[in-house]
Amino acid sequence: MEKIPGLNFTAIDFEAANTDRLSVISAGYASVRDGIVTGSGTWLIKPETGLESFDPYAMRIHGITPQIAATGISLAESMERLFRIIGGDPVLAHNMKYEKSVINRACQALGLPVPMNEMRCSETLARTALRLPRTRLSLVAEALGIEEFQKHDAGADALACARIVIALAARQQAGNIRALYRSYGCS
Repeated sequence: MEKIPGLNFTAIDFEAANTDRLSVISAGYASVRDGIVTGSGTWLIKPETGLESFDPYAMRIHGITPQIAATGISLAESMERLFRIIGGDPVLAHNMKYEKSVINRACQALGLPVPMNEMRCSETLARTALRLPRTRLSLVAEALGIEEFQKHDAGADALACARIVIALAARQQAGNIRALYRSYGCS
């Protein structure tokens, strides 16, 4: 893959035990420097709402059971780790509204300041750029020729998000996130 000088961001994703934003049980990220993925990963989080609150539907989707989540790190450790990884980068997610609500709720519960990073949604970008009838992460990745990935694995989803953004930036020769969104008419 070719470098895109100045295209720096971190893509993130969360999986949760249920609809409560504090039930987050997995976090994933993909760091991008100059349009190249330089690191990615995922980790488990022991949910703040307790291990008894797992929704059977959610477990079927992501495969994380209460027993698996019990081995995770605390939400506080997880947010500290994530914020160190993100640093001052723009933050992208394929459903930023959800990911941002998890971060905001976690910061509120933990008494942490909410990061002031630029936060953007790759789904919004893809909807505008590609004009697809549906813009689920896997469908956008497929439309761009991005290799299949393990859906609903936070790290794999974050990496797919990063690859989508890189592919769309390459099409526009956009050297940073703001320029990329402007080039597609997104604010």
